[in-house]
Amino acid sequence: MDYLHRMERIYESEINRMQDTVDNSTVAREVTAATKRKEKLQKQLKECKEYDEKIGHLALSRIEIDLDDGVKVNYEKMQTANDGKKYQVLAKI
Repeated sequence: MDYLHRMERIYESEINRMQDTVDNSTVAREVTAATKRKEKLQKQLKECKEYDEKIGHLALSRIEIDLDDGVKVNYEKMQTANDGKKYQVLAKI
């Protein structure tokens, strides 16, 4: 979680830097490049925040696993909250 929150802060900082470049640059090429980079970073930040919400919800669910059930069963349990809602946060196996 620390890594995820650190990445969110880095993305926000870089978005602000790109916005400053767009606002203060007089070179069209720099403005275009900064605008594209800013849009890409905004998408990445949105993805991080959505993932953070999913992980947070699952972490608060306090899901119990049984090692005797096997990987596939526990994989499914780890992605299903107590309210029955499924979150795709792990790679498919």
